[in-house]
Amino acid sequence: MNEDRRVRKTKQALRVGLAELLTEKNIQQITVKELAAKVDIHRSTFYANFEDISDLYNHLEDVTIEEISSIVSSGYVFEPKAFFEMLLIYIAENEQICRLFFGGKVSKTFNNRITELFLKSYLDYLCEKYNLNRENDQLKYYELFCFAGTLAIIEKWVNGEISYSSEELVKMLVDIDNHWCSFVANQFG
Repeated sequence: MNEDRRVRKTKQALRVGLAELLTEKNIQQITVKELAAKVDIHRSTFYANFEDISDLYNHLEDVTIEEISSIVSSGYVFEPKAFFEMLLIYIAENEQICRLFFGGKVSKTFNNRITELFLKSYLDYLCEKYNLNRENDQLKYYELFCFAGTLAIIEKWVNGEISYSSEELVKMLVDIDNHWCSFVANQFG
């Protein structure tokens, strides 16, 4: 079902409004009335789209994962520079929402889902590139370690704790990825 432009715009406003409120308070403290006032809609409009605040939060997380998944499925994961550039562009274009998710201010479900998405894609890439056994548990643990570090760097950057430009950050992440690929090739190849 294709949503009309007004519905998409309303849902986007609600997602951004919720992300803004979640930087100030936890989800249990946010009311539909408060959110509706923040984004200048009537509460009935909220309820026409979502059951409650938790439903909207789940929608927000799902949409973010779907959009990042589309970057991965576009093949950018196979070219680290292009992938990191696209990811940082996405973060910049969705700053408030990404500050929430990549800034470590929400539940662990997003982190778990994004980790699963990236690990599967990247492990597939490494195994194909270096003809490795995808079922190698040691490789999975090493990759989990590397990806957790990458997420930590992105989190620090999103929170303003790393003052690199996006170009500098991409270069650093690509350098890390290149060293990581060399390690994988030597260790497991």
